[in-house]
Amino acid sequence: MAFFNWFGKSKPQVSESGNENKSLPEINKEDFVDDSDPKDDERIVIRYGTGMPIDLIYAYIDKDYEQVGYDDAICNVDNTYKESKKEIIQNGLKRLFEQVRLKYRGDLREIDVQISTVEQQGMINTAESLKARKETFLEHLKTINEMEQCLEKKEAQMYSMIYSYERGFYKGLAARAQSYLNNSTL
Repeated sequence: MAFFNWFGKSKPQVSESGNENKSLPEINKEDFVDDSDPKDDERIVIRYGTGMPIDLIYAYIDKDYEQVGYDDAICNVDNTYKESKKEIIQNGLKRLFEQVRLKYRGDLREIDVQISTVEQQGMINTAESLKARKETFLEHLKTINEMEQCLEKKEAQMYSMIYSYERGFYKGLAARAQSYLNNSTL
């Protein structure tokens, strides 16, 4: 029976100085692991550009879809598939225009209330700062409208994400053709 007790006993821990440590601190999973659902916090934090919602549009336009196009061509060479994916990318930008517009419109309503409140209190400097922010919001809305018009006209500055997708798609087609040639030679 002593044999089984010997395996069940824990040996005292000895530190580098030779002293026995009676107990070690307990490590809890909660201290190191975040098990919360990432979708619980739906806010998006912008850390570049103006720090305002319009930056999301610029980031979308600048996104490189070349690898996506390449992968799509490897899987499906059908031109209608390519065109539908381009439409999906373009519609994503249109949706983003509307989402950002809604955000600015809500912010404008809130800032109007704040301007009215501080003006009633005679806080002229604060009111002027808020009016300057309001002008920035209105300028961003005007820019978004211009961007959307450029997208509808298919102007190059708004089509970089589409062009990168097409470039990737054509590279994928070329890779598929080269693979076919390499495998069909004697």
